[in-house]
Amino acid sequence: MTSLPKNVLLDADVFISYLIGDGLFKHSLRVIESIVAGTVTAYVSSEIYDDIVSMLRSNGVPVSKVIEFINAASKIPHKPLPLNPKIVAQALRYYAEHGGPRKLHYFDSYHVATAKHYNLPLLTSDKYIITHSNELEIQAIDLRTIK
Repeated sequence: MTSLPKNVLLDADVFISYLIGDGLFKHSLRVIESIVAGTVTAYVSSEIYDDIVSMLRSNGVPVSKVIEFINAASKIPHKPLPLNPKIVAQALRYYAEHGGPRKLHYFDSYHVATAKHYNLPLLTSDKYIITHSNELEIQAIDLRTIK
């Protein structure tokens, strides 16, 4: 079991698992409970909203339901961190080097670059990011280890 740090950057999968209730729901619930209790401050890359919308729309979710999902996600306390040219350039370098099928996803490269820029651990269930966190120069926390 992993304890959460005081400040953490959330990947989209934390929101998705919590709101959809998938196999990582219990782990995401623990994270959300810690955030609501004030023991953890959650940050996100501002790119996360496009990440979530793109994932839902690519799975055929109607726009009205996507809006409901984003509204529900907005009720989870978190602080968006803005992108800047340095983060975007780093994200693109990560994607050029690590991107591809079963590797680093495009949107995830932005989350990784944001974690690096703001020196925050990234909470994710993405196995590629977790396995390659040293190469990506970030600390990655596996959502599956949060109990």
